[in-house]
Amino acid sequence: MALPLTDEQVNDVRQRIREVAEKHIARDGPSGASMRAIATEMGWTAASLYRYYASKADLLAATRTAAYDRFSDCIEAAGQGAGDLWERSRAIGDAYADFAFREPAAYQLIFAFEQDEAESSPELRRAQARSGFLLTSYVREMVAQGLLEGNADQIAHAYWAALHGLVVLRMAGRIKDAQTFDELRLGAARLITRGARPQK
Repeated sequence: MALPLTDEQVNDVRQRIREVAEKHIARDGPSGASMRAIATEMGWTAASLYRYYASKADLLAATRTAAYDRFSDCIEAAGQGAGDLWERSRAIGDAYADFAFREPAAYQLIFAFEQDEAESSPELRRAQARSGFLLTSYVREMVAQGLLEGNADQIAHAYWAALHGLVVLRMAGRIKDAQTFDELRLGAARLITRGARPQK
């Protein structure tokens, strides 16, 4: 008779399941990924998978939550390791791009078009809120200190939209090399910053 798994062992198994699920979701989309295919890759039956995640919706939410948390950890570490707010802004942009290309499956999972927000778990909503806070709070500080002028959330979304758009173009092969990508993203950030600097 097999011994029951410890909580730590259960968490390790769930992490392995999420890693496989992340690849399937990035490749096939949330609707195309199946519990059966994920279980097959792990050498399991689908019934075994349901012992750890009660439904596909639960697995999708847990996998997206884990991806968001890794993303936020990178952004948070970059912001804490920087000096002044200008350096923090650049460090956050660098960390964002680094994560996207280091973990493309996770990035695509976070920002996939095909997502049923009605099935979001409390943990996923918490992870999304944390990510949003980290990508906007430094801009609010810049506005509060007079470094930028205007609606902080709109400025933060302009930075994010420009960077996300360039990341997607690079992933799609429309931007051919890393140097061009870096030149474009830094140029876009400078343009947004110039438009948001206080008028003298």
